[in-house]
Amino acid sequence: MIKRLVSLPIFLIMLSAVSAPGQDLPKPDLRFVRADDVVNNGHRMRMYTIEIVNRSEFADELFAASPDLPPCGKNTNSSRTWINIYIDDRRIYGHCAISSNSELSSLKFNVPADIKVTKISVDFVDRREGKVVRSNTIDVEN
Repeated sequence: MIKRLVSLPIFLIMLSAVSAPGQDLPKPDLRFVRADDVVNNGHRMRMYTIEIVNRSEFADELFAASPDLPPCGKNTNSSRTWINIYIDDRRIYGHCAISSNSELSSLKFNVPADIKVTKISVDFVDRREGKVVRSNTIDVEN
């Protein structure tokens, strides 16, 4: 009985350290990695790479395939959590097929090369829980 009483507090401490369903999403800590000039179907583009520095705080379960939720275009197996990318508070791209937090180390998107990008932010949309959390805004110099 004493052994069981001692292990109960340890179990409760461990349980509180794991993300539970319904728990608030952490705030994504966004970092600019680089911008590269590319050509896509004959069009000059700039490909931006960003990362979520605190990606390990996001449980992989947040990115599980969720065929029971609405599809992303023709993708009927899109992830539970979608990521929207904003330039100057205007949504320009989204990721709906991230499958684990490790993929948050390199999120890419293209914009026409003549568009001046000054600020980037992202939000995470947990479609199962109906929660949205916005990252910090980063300044970008072209």
